[in-house]
Amino acid sequence: MKHVTSSRTLRKSRLEEAYFKINRKEALLYGKIRRTAGFLTIGIPSVRRKNVTYLEDTLQSLISRTPPSNRSRVLLVVFLTESNHTWVVHRAKEVYQRFQEHVDSGFIQIVHPPHIAYPNFRSLERRYNDDKDRVAWRSKQNLDFSYLMTYSLPMSQYYLQLEDDVMATENYIHKLEDFIKQNEQETWLYLRMSKLGFIGLLFRNSDLPKVSEFLLVLFDEKPCDLLINDLRVIKGQTKDFVLSPSLFQHMGLVSSLKNKVQLLKDNTFRD
Repeated sequence: MKHVTSSRTLRKSRLEEAYFKINRKEALLYGKIRRTAGFLTIGIPSVRRKNVTYLEDTLQSLISRTPPSNRSRVLLVVFLTESNHTWVVHRAKEVYQRFQEHVDSGFIQIVHPPHIAYPNFRSLERRYNDDKDRVAWRSKQNLDFSYLMTYSLPMSQYYLQLEDDVMATENYIHKLEDFIKQNEQETWLYLRMSKLGFIGLLFRNSDLPKVSEFLLVLFDEKPCDLLINDLRVIKGQTKDFVLSPSLFQHMGLVSSLKNKVQLLKDNTFRD
């Protein structure tokens, strides 16, 4: 048992070292790193799905609903989370060619770590009666979120977590800023811009190191929505602060989890 524990600890320490030492210039496939921090970074991990993609629609929704006057304050970071390098290169080029104007302007960055560090997900312990595929899926998701947060750390004052299959409402930036002001006297780790799990969670960038580290160290223990609730309590936030109507709606049907159809919708979303 001692040997198993020490081996697991060693694997985790190597994983943590790889994630905490991020070379942003090497990770950036397309785009440019801004010299000054903005107001909001939106992190969008993008996964490979069978026979379908939603990323272009998600980006188009965010672009069309971010007024040109606000684009210097907002940054969209697309993280291609696939470990297949050939697919990543092809997909990055596709996205760049579709949104070249916004990538070249610095509004969109497309990133992928040059030496991605994923453990053997098939060897992880099963919890919550999850099968091995689901354990692997949710553990990888935690690592992807952790990497994206660490990469985005110096970019803006706030960080918003999205997925690659959502749409935004009109004036989402203005409504988000108003909700921050409404809760400026409250103690919070995150504000919810949607009631759907991790979609639309807003963090202060000053809190991102702790959030990223928490997801990284405990990546194989729980799903991300349970982990973030644990950290919320630790950080002294006693309740959820949920904006309604929500700013983002989930629209993808084909889940990134194999053979799963995702029918999840936010019934407070209005567009």
